[in-house]
Order: sequence, then C-alpha cells, then structure tokens
Amino acid sequence: MIVLSNKDTLSKLKAIIQDFTDSQSDVQGQIVITYPGGVPIVNTWKGGKIDPILVGAISAAVKLTFRYLCEQLRKGILKKLFINSDYGRVIIQDAGPKAILTSIIDKEADLFRIAFGMTNLAIELEKLLEDFTLEVSDI
Repeated sequence: MIVLSNKDTLSKLKAIIQDFTDSQSDVQGQIVITYPGGVPIVNTWKGGKIDPILVGAISAAVKLTFRYLCEQLRKGILKKLFINSDYGRVIIQDAGPKAILTSIIDKEADLFRIAFGMTNLAIELEKLLEDFTLEVSDI
C-alpha cells in the first residue's frame, strides 16, 4: 500500500471533489471538513456568501450532536443529514471517522441522485483519508 503525503492526499482529494461538483450542475459546492475539529481541508465552493470555516464548524457540531443523540437513543450512527432552507439545501454526509462531506445544492435539485453520488464519494474519501493527519501547515 502506498501512503501519500498530506500534500498529495489533499491534491487528490481536491481533484475528486472538483470532479463530482463539476459533474452535477445543481451542486453549488462541496466542502470536506476534518472531524472532529471542523476544519475545512478542501473546498469547491465559489460563492461569496457562505464561509467554509463557518460551514465546517456547524457541520462538525451537527455531527457531534447527532452522534451523541444516536448513541444515547441506541439508534445507530448518523450517516447523512438533509437540511432545507428557502435558498437551497445542504447535505451533511459522514465520510468515515476523519471527515465530513458537506454539499450545498440548489433548492430544486434532485436530492436523491446527489445523495446517492455523495455516498459513493464518501466511501472514496474515507479510503483516501485513512492515513491522513491534519497538520497546521495543511490549513
């Protein structure tokens, strides 16, 4: 097994995320966030109104909160969360023990098509980030 450097891992991660974002016309952007830290490590979001650091912090907080609730209720673990608003939708997807994949999508987007693609993408991200450790220089 070849272990990639953090720089190589982040480059490959960016390419994978960018390919998915580009292939889905209704995906406005995606952010990969370290967990549990909430630090965005890859971002394809081009909009100026959303701060990826804020999205990362909220996504990590949501995952921590729902993880705790699921454990307390003995109902498994949170894999995916859909959020609807007047302006669009957000999907927060678990991407293994080290990352969260957050997608910002159009209000009228085909939620199930994108969610299915994100599930496959999350599996790929989990494998890629298996040996990844966030360093200060990566931020």
